[in-house]
Amino acid sequence: MKKLLWLAGIAAAFPLGGCTLDQRVPVEMTALEESQPVGSETSLKAEVRLDIGALEVSSEVASRLYSLDLEYDKASYQPDINYEPAAGGQGFLSLKLESSRRGGIRSERHSNRMRLNLTDAIPVSLQVRAGVGDARLTLSRLRLTNLDLESGVGGARISAYEPNPVMCEEIRLRNGVGSLDAIGLGNLNFRRLDFEGGIGGAMLDFSGEWKQDAEISIQVGIGGVTARMPRDIGVRVKAEKHFLSGFQLDGFRREGGDDYYSENYSKSKVRVSVTIKTGVGGFKITWL
Repeated sequence: MKKLLWLAGIAAAFPLGGCTLDQRVPVEMTALEESQPVGSETSLKAEVRLDIGALEVSSEVASRLYSLDLEYDKASYQPDINYEPAAGGQGFLSLKLESSRRGGIRSERHSNRMRLNLTDAIPVSLQVRAGVGDARLTLSRLRLTNLDLESGVGGARISAYEPNPVMCEEIRLRNGVGSLDAIGLGNLNFRRLDFEGGIGGAMLDFSGEWKQDAEISIQVGIGGVTARMPRDIGVRVKAEKHFLSGFQLDGFRREGGDDYYSENYSKSKVRVSVTIKTGVGGFKITWL
């Protein structure tokens, strides 16, 4: 709860637009493009940080390890791009766009934009830190082994319309101030998914081609969480007792105190265990 109140304070104190005239900094927009061909890499670890601006991540053609298209205000921000060739088979990519000024905030909305495409030829581990702005991750075709997304102030959207050809060990989603929508999470072939809600609602759509059992942990924030589940997936829900808002489970039976089982649980080939932690917002499961 302390973290949620802190995020609310940040959002109020630093809106996306508006400040006094003496704080304004002239804008100097510039563009940068960069790419790296696939070499001897057998896997790739990518870490991305964008303090302010719009972020887009998607898949790349097999011949390029990554391609980057960056538009940024060079008067206020400094990119840091580093690629380390494969060590033991894994390449490491670090992309950062951070503020280069200790003081001065433009009154205009920041127009930084980062477009990153990652190879679909080898397994990829992806970490994203999005500050103020919108983040969009289009994960179809990627061979995703891990995903760690933290969004600050703004909206985030994840989509996966094709099955992940490799197993994704863990997905971690942290939502700050703003909504988070995820579509096709079942296609990511994950073992474990952890979601922590912030100030803003979240819609987690678990449609897709499920290949294995999985564990899901959901920390409900202020805006509430809706989880959409395919009807052929068996779902077990364990919830903490003291919810401050609504808790809706249609098509479930209660067993053993705080455990709820979907009606199809015993007959399902794929089963999912969902642990719900308390929050101010509500939680509900709807069926696809």
